[in-house]
Amino acid sequence: MTDHRVVAVGGSPSFPPEVTRALGASPDAVSWLPSISSAQRAIAEGEQPFDIVVLAPSVGADGAIALAEFSARESAATAVLLVRDVPVDGSFPRLVRGGVRDVVDLTKGRNEFREALRRAVEWNGGMRGAASANGSPGPTGVVVAVFSTKGGTGKTFLACNLAAALAERSGSQVGLLDLDHDLGDVFAYFGAEPSRTLQELLTLDDGADAEAVAQLGTPLAKGITGFGSRPDPRAEPIPGAAIARMLSKLKDAFAFSVVDATSEYSDHVLAALDLSDAICLVTGLDAIGVRHMSIAMQTLQNLGVGRDRLHFVVNRADSKVDLTIQDIERLLEIRVDSRIPSSPLVPRSINQGKLLWFDKRRSDVSKGVEAFADRLMAKLTPEPLVPTNGARRRRRR
Repeated sequence: MTDHRVVAVGGSPSFPPEVTRALGASPDAVSWLPSISSAQRAIAEGEQPFDIVVLAPSVGADGAIALAEFSARESAATAVLLVRDVPVDGSFPRLVRGGVRDVVDLTKGRNEFREALRRAVEWNGGMRGAASANGSPGPTGVVVAVFSTKGGTGKTFLACNLAAALAERSGSQVGLLDLDHDLGDVFAYFGAEPSRTLQELLTLDDGADAEAVAQLGTPLAKGITGFGSRPDPRAEPIPGAAIARMLSKLKDAFAFSVVDATSEYSDHVLAALDLSDAICLVTGLDAIGVRHMSIAMQTLQNLGVGRDRLHFVVNRADSKVDLTIQDIERLLEIRVDSRIPSSPLVPRSINQGKLLWFDKRRSDVSKGVEAFADRLMAKLTPEPLVPTNGARRRRRR
């Protein structure tokens, strides 16, 4: 089933054969290390990182988190799985925040083990493929993900208007990806409907040109092509490995790709965040939102996301409440990258199906988005940007 480097950690010598059977691999495909400390030594001293680390039921939550954090520092593409032979309790969110990729509940049947390993293999393969593509010659675009685990922060509003700002300010083509297959709203902000499905992107051969990729999207505005599916609560989530392949195609086709991620740590969202050059964490001026941002920041860092890839956005930043921008910066030990003011123009533009960036270009909200777009371009694009007809574009060499 796999040519991946798989190691079983903890338990007895009978544990690796269990992993091998679930993996459907040859008997020698899975190595064994008896403890967390021996696994850490092997990871630190190995010439190549492990692709998949499977922790036995005897490994406690603290040990699993310690190894996941250690592994992430060595390789962001290593998937750490924890196996449990008792029902998974309330520690699951803590384990995920600590960097554990998946928790297998054997009380639900052995098929759970097989499915978790299959997801890990696909995810790791997608990560390795994306890394290989990024190392190959040719143009590679920038991926910007917008993320918040709390609803109502203005995440989708920011993603859509940021895409418009990047298109205008850079003079480049921008792809806008809606990852919410249940209740995605990206297209509604432009008064449009998806004309294709996300799955159609997967039908393209590797190396397909930009025109072929764009034809599988929906034109939303000048310079912006949307990718998503009609909302369908019955639709199955797209596997993380498939999302990795999609983003690889978008990176080759667009100078910028903006991802509106769903508010959860699902496999397909984590895959998108893993492959993003910048992750914009969004909150409002409320204690619960700031708590969500703090947890998201810690979770992503535990999953191997470098602090330099995180950007912090406060929406409705001028709200008259007891919390201030300075409070957030002090509590989280961060520097807020963007402050978007509140305005009645925002709900009005949404109700009219008009994107604020186009409808009220000179508003304070649009100016805040513009400043953030310029900051991202300055950090993420190595080539100089020069003004052209009121916009910016990359200088051709």
